[in-house]
Parts: sequence; C-alpha cells; structure tokens
Amino acid sequence: MPGPETIRDYLDTVTAQIRWKRARAAAARELATHLEDQRNEFLAEGHSPEEAERLAVEEMGDPVAVGTDLDRLHRPRPQWGMLGILAAALILWLMLRLNEQWEFYGLYYFPRDVATALLAAGAAAAVYLGDYTLPAKRPLALALVITAGTLLGGAIQLRLDHIYDWGHYWILLLPLAAALTIYGLRNQGIRGLALGCLICSAPAICYTFAPADFFIAHSELLPVIEVSLFCNGALLAVGVKAGWFGGRRRNWLLVAAYILVVLLCLAYSLPHFWWWNEIQNPDSWLRSSEMAYARDVVDNARLVGMANAFPETQERLLLFWEKKISAHNGLMLTVLGNFGWLAFGLIQVPTVVLLGFGWKKCIHQKSALGRLVGIAVMLTLTWQTLAVVVQDLIGLDSFLILFPYPFLNDGGMALLLDCALLGLLLSIFRGESIARDAAVPVSQVLKKETV
Repeated sequence: MPGPETIRDYLDTVTAQIRWKRARAAAARELATHLEDQRNEFLAEGHSPEEAERLAVEEMGDPVAVGTDLDRLHRPRPQWGMLGILAAALILWLMLRLNEQWEFYGLYYFPRDVATALLAAGAAAAVYLGDYTLPAKRPLALALVITAGTLLGGAIQLRLDHIYDWGHYWILLLPLAAALTIYGLRNQGIRGLALGCLICSAPAICYTFAPADFFIAHSELLPVIEVSLFCNGALLAVGVKAGWFGGRRRNWLLVAAYILVVLLCLAYSLPHFWWWNEIQNPDSWLRSSEMAYARDVVDNARLVGMANAFPETQERLLLFWEKKISAHNGLMLTVLGNFGWLAFGLIQVPTVVLLGFGWKKCIHQKSALGRLVGIAVMLTLTWQTLAVVVQDLIGLDSFLILFPYPFLNDGGMALLLDCALLGLLLSIFRGESIARDAAVPVSQVLKKETV
C-alpha cells in the first residue's frame, strides 16, 4: 500500500498513532518544521513542488512507525513521588483518626473514616486523570460560580449524622477562581485587569460590609480577606508580570490599588471579627490562657522531648496527645510540646517536600492556564500550611484559618478538597509543556500553499 505523498497526509497519519490527544498538536508542529525544511532543500535542487514534497515525506520514514515512536515518547508520566506522598498522607490521616477515637469509640467510626479517605483518593485520581484544560472553555463563568459559593459561606450545609458546615471550605477554591478570572480576561488590556481586580476583591468587600448579624453565623471573615490579599494579589501580579494585560506601568498601579483596598477591608474588619469572637467566646480569660499556654510551650520547648513548661501545661500536652492529636487546632503545638523541635520539623517534611516540588514544576509551566492554575493550587496549600502552623504556635483559634493542616489533621471535607487540588496539580504536571494555550489544531498546522 503506497504511503502518503503530501505533508498534510503524512502528519495526519502520524498523529493518528498518538493516543494522547494533547500531544498531537505539538508533535505535528515539530514534524511539519522538519518536513518543510527538507522540502525546501529539494526545491533548491530543482525538483518540482509536488516532487519535493513527496521526496521529503519519503525521507522522513514510515508514518505509522514514526507515530508509534512518538506515542511512546509522549505518553504522560505519572508523578509517582507526589502520588506516594499523597498515599502516605492518607494512611497517616487514618492512623491519627483511629488513635483519636479508639479509647471512646473503638472501630465504630473507622469505616466512615476509611470511606472518607477512599473518597478523597478517588477525587484526586478523577481530577488527575481528567483534562485540567476543560475549565478554560468557560473560565469566567466557573470563577463567578466559585466566588458566589464563597459568599454564601456557612449557609451551605450538609445534614447527615450531624450538620456539616462545608460552605466555608469554598475559601480554599478562591485562588482557583482568581486564576480562571485572570486567564479569561487576559489580552483585554487594562479594562480586563480592572474587572479581574473587582472579581478577585468581591468576597473581601462583601464580607467586610455585610450586615452586623452576618458575622454571628459566619467565621470566614479574616480567612477570606487573607486569601484575597496574599493569594489573589500574587496571581494578579503574575498576570501583569507576564504581560497578559499589556506592558504599561499603570497595570502595576492597579494591582497596588487592589492590595490597598483589601488592606483597608482588613483594617475595617478586625473590630468586627473581635466583636464576633466575643460573642463566641465571652470569657476573655479563656482566650488569654490559650495564648499563654502556647507561649509557655514555645518558650520552653526542647530539641527532643517534652517541653520543660509549667506542670499544668505538661499535663494538658499529654491529654492532647492521647485524646485530640488529630483535632483541627493545636496539632503542631502538641507535637512541639511533647516531642520537641526535631519532631516538629520532621512531621512537616512531607508537606514541605510536596510544596517544594510543586513550586519548582509550576515555574517551568509554559501554558498560561497551567501556570496560573498550578500557582493558585500551590498558593492555597502554602497558605493553609503556614497559617495553621502560625495559628497553633500563637494560640489563636480560628484567627488566621478555619482549616486543618493539609493532608494530616482531622477534617474530612478539607481532606477531600486538598486531595482534589493536588489531583489538579498533578494533572497539570502530566501535560508538562505539551498543553500550550496557543496550540494550533493539527488540521491547521500546515496551512501554507505548496510553493
């Protein structure tokens, strides 16, 4: 059976052998460049255009064999390191949950915890094996849905064996909404940037100027403002630095204005937060004792072993380790007080490795969507990690963050969302540099007329 005689037919035959659709356009572009160069050489030797193209195709080799080799070359490689860390984190989470509940409930709740871990692993796998570029088809619509869900906050509840206020976990998706907003508005100049700043600041502004009784039912005030300030602000800066809104200096002024607005929201909201905190915890002595307890542990922590703190503090540390090691708050402080700074550092090694690997891979992403979404996920996980550690060591419950330490503390919904975000990150890394935003369809790779 005769082979293809034109470059277009050759490319179609080659790309038909590549099972990974996202690699086809990149492979076709590379092959088209080589074929055109070879055709031009034959033209320079005096061959007719048709003959030059046929000779170029013949010299490239069997298209089926070439396509098969490219299929093996471009097959997505699983990120085994990060997948291993995820599996280890889920197993450790189950062990901590079992330790927490064993004395009082035995194995009563353990099947539910196993189901939660399997659901989280399934969410990570589903997102990981999916196509992360699908949200790019309607980025602004999806960003607005996430933003609206954040504004509903604790009003979104799930009623099973008890009430799950899972609406405030949407805060973890706010950086993703900001990334999709910036991607959807790129190349629209300063007007697009201004609209992006407005959408990114909407949750902080709405929470700040909501009616007073709003704060009685919602504790998301400061975390929303923190995410809007640090995560969303960083994403806007990434978009401006990349030149997606033009190269004018006033773009940076607009980002600075965004940061100033969010800072004003923070300054205005702090009294409201303290007022809400007074309602939740009217005993001011209790809050001050929590801070004194944290200071006592930090000041007297050893390199290895239990902190040389007051007897009351040591007794409480033992109680927390035996009963509440996987509770939302105080995990890092409990580890530090019972086992010292060395254990405090070791328990964070997996997360630090994951974050370091993730940031390194994000920096090298060539796709605008991949870079933005990857940075959004990394900002979320980094903020979550740092905020929990700082909050635990200071002794301020729910002051910086509402969520547990990623992949470690108690919290099934947080675990589910963190795993889904990690799956999204791994899906981006599967694409490497193949998924380019300006990818040309295979049918349009060679659109020039034959000379």
